[in-house]
Amino acid sequence: MNNSIPLEKLKTYSLLSVALFISSGPVIAANIPAIAKDFPAVSLIHVGLLTTIPSLFVILGVLAGNRLELRIGKKATIATGLGFVLVAGIFPALQHDFFSLLFISRCLFGLGIGLFNRLTIQMISDLYHDNPGKQATLIGLESSFEGLGGICLTLLVGQLLRVNWYTSFYVYALVLPILIAFLFFVPGDNGKLKQNRTEHLTTKSFPPGDKKKAFQVMIAFGILLFAIVTIFINYNIQITPLLLEQNIGNATNGSNMIAFIGLGAFIAGFSFGKLYKWVSGFIVPLSILLLGISMLAVTVSHSIALTTLCSMVIGFSFRCIMPYLLHTFTQQIAEIAKLGTTIVLVAYNLGAALSPYEGTLIRQIAHVQTVQSLVFTNAIILLIIGAAGIGVACINQKHKKGGTAHVQ
Repeated sequence: MNNSIPLEKLKTYSLLSVALFISSGPVIAANIPAIAKDFPAVSLIHVGLLTTIPSLFVILGVLAGNRLELRIGKKATIATGLGFVLVAGIFPALQHDFFSLLFISRCLFGLGIGLFNRLTIQMISDLYHDNPGKQATLIGLESSFEGLGGICLTLLVGQLLRVNWYTSFYVYALVLPILIAFLFFVPGDNGKLKQNRTEHLTTKSFPPGDKKKAFQVMIAFGILLFAIVTIFINYNIQITPLLLEQNIGNATNGSNMIAFIGLGAFIAGFSFGKLYKWVSGFIVPLSILLLGISMLAVTVSHSIALTTLCSMVIGFSFRCIMPYLLHTFTQQIAEIAKLGTTIVLVAYNLGAALSPYEGTLIRQIAHVQTVQSLVFTNAIILLIIGAAGIGVACINQKHKKGGTAHVQ
């Protein structure tokens, strides 16, 4: 009995630790100037793609993981993805003389992350399907670990970069102990676990009309998330130019803002379980409203302290949305759960990859010329979406009292 407690914790944290590398693609962004210097014949745009191209291949990995899971199971698919991240991640440190090989390794790196991105959430759902409260807490912690990994790995890359740019890629060697712990302590998705999960899911059946409605709701959530992600990532891109335009900060302050966004996301992950109990279906619209208000405050801020606080709230607000969607969809029948989490992750990564174009589109449509006007316009868009979301959530709440709502 006494031994079961640490074993349970080892299982939980071995699974959660996989999430440390989900957002690790952009951590090598600080390498770009040094890489560009070593490859003067390569366009700076192509060099910059080394940080964003993994996001596109994450989408392919998520889709490929859906098929691979059916053949070898969730645990083996996650382990395969971690293997890809390990090998492709450290490859530039071993072979860095050919840019084409470097580029391919980053593509395979993103593919590896895609293989375990969705399945990490799904395994949490499988292991704790009989305890929805703990399941919500752990999905929040998964998001928190994701943010923590991005922060810690960025700091490690910065230290290794003092040697040279390719040595910093050794940071991905940390995947090895996580892979070993995952293989040893996380149970496979077979036997009793698979049977219990199947029994649990078969208790939730959808009438044909409700099933069609559930698919429509998932698509709507996917489109909504895509729009929110493009605005959020664009804020990350524009925060340094905004500080310079407002004459209240420099590039170092901008870098600090990114760190505080990560800190806010980290706090959101740890507090998600309690937030889910308190506000449940209102999490998404309230988070969008808070996101819009904070972004609006940044545009009128004349203080680094206020902008820093708002940036942390922006990170917190955004990271409340993803765990809610993932938890909501994993509570559904297997078909809905699988498609729902896939839509969420594809929308997120597609939005992240295309976010630079969001600013260009808004500038053309709204005829804005300054960074401040761009961020202000995005804030207004978020406030409108959030206000509409509150109305929809109220309607859903009334329906829930009158009947059973499967997907909120």
